[in-house]
Amino acid sequence: MTEIVLDANAVIMHGRAFPERVQAAVEAGKTLVLPQSVKKELVDAVLDNDATPSNHRTSARDIQNLVDDGFLVLRSPNFDRYSAVIDEARRRIADSALPEHEVQADQYLPAIVIEAAKDDTVILVTGDRKLRSIVRDIADREDVGERVRLCDPLTVL
Repeated sequence: MTEIVLDANAVIMHGRAFPERVQAAVEAGKTLVLPQSVKKELVDAVLDNDATPSNHRTSARDIQNLVDDGFLVLRSPNFDRYSAVIDEARRRIADSALPEHEVQADQYLPAIVIEAAKDDTVILVTGDRKLRSIVRDIADREDVGERVRLCDPLTVL
């Protein structure tokens, strides 16, 4: 079975249509994985911030409902086994990031993808070219490159 891993921009790009598209994909037999780090960024941090605009709160609640209803599977990497991958991703993301930008959820995505690709085919849904390059490099080095596909957000959901 193929797992589809969503990054933060894949969620954001779908906007209000995201819940319906997720439900349709799951009903069509797809397994959608939301990294715990993405949930923390797009749901937990939003709901914990009293100054968050109401439309952002609504989106965060919609994502949480998809998790609660079992449409999105939460996943975290095995930190002990993949710490070097996470460290490499963090360094490579930060190398060209602007100083005011904090490396957030993306640093964990390569580890989640590589770990899942050890057993099955994985699709990473992201529009981030830098993240794609990092995942491709690490997947090839870890000998799972043939099991990793990279797709644009609007082509999967």
